[in-house]
Amino acid sequence: MQLTGQTRLSGKMWTPLALLCSMYVSTECTTFGGPVFKTEAICYEQLQTVGLPYLRQKFPASKIIDVKCINWDKNNTGTDT
Repeated sequence: MQLTGQTRLSGKMWTPLALLCSMYVSTECTTFGGPVFKTEAICYEQLQTVGLPYLRQKFPASKIIDVKCINWDKNNTGTDT
């Protein structure tokens, strides 16, 4: 299944990231990343509508510390196939 706005690995790529920390153990934090999207706008839209609701449901004892979409801007993935 492909989410709206996902892209193959070429050109500009945006990946959503979220930092979650335990509400009980202050040093217990984890990052979560999503699929690659074509634009920053789609990345943030999918993060808000799909990613964060899922993380809140899956990890109710964690606090979302920060979220962002990272622009990889790669024309060459560096992977030889």
